[in-house]
Amino acid sequence: MPESTFNHPLFGEIHFRTVSQEWKRGDKIVFLSGFDTSVVEPLTIPQLGHIPGASKGKLKVHRSAHAQLLRAFSLIESQGLLHHVKTCAGTLNARLRKPTSGALSKLPSNHAFGIAIDLNEDDPGFGDSVAPLAPFFESMGFTWGKAFNDPMHFEVNRFLTQEELHAFELPLI
Repeated sequence: MPESTFNHPLFGEIHFRTVSQEWKRGDKIVFLSGFDTSVVEPLTIPQLGHIPGASKGKLKVHRSAHAQLLRAFSLIESQGLLHHVKTCAGTLNARLRKPTSGALSKLPSNHAFGIAIDLNEDDPGFGDSVAPLAPFFESMGFTWGKAFNDPMHFEVNRFLTQEELHAFELPLI
């Protein structure tokens, strides 16, 4: 089983291996060092309770991202934009990246760390359905995957401090 080391911008040096005997696109991975999977914990996002694929709103997310993900959905709800969320393809998935080009990537997906969420995966409009939501995720420290041809994807690019979270008017849920 191939092993590799990756320097993640949020977590530092991560050592992992694939579950298959050779590199395969999107293959499952196992962390060997550098990332403690116990920090990925269940989070209930009330706004996703009725959304297909969202497990009644209970998703596994890195604990350092809980507050900012909850805040993003609170902001989206407060602006009457929840109707743009049609489906959720999940958060945690310990695997290699699956570039939309179909190429093999030997890097872990940010889903493996519980810091990414996919919404409206069947959107035929290359992100049109989630475009109104992007500014709210971006304000909460997320990058929108449209920049790298994955418009259903939002991933944490930095963990917000309590001060940054409190800069927004809505209280945490």
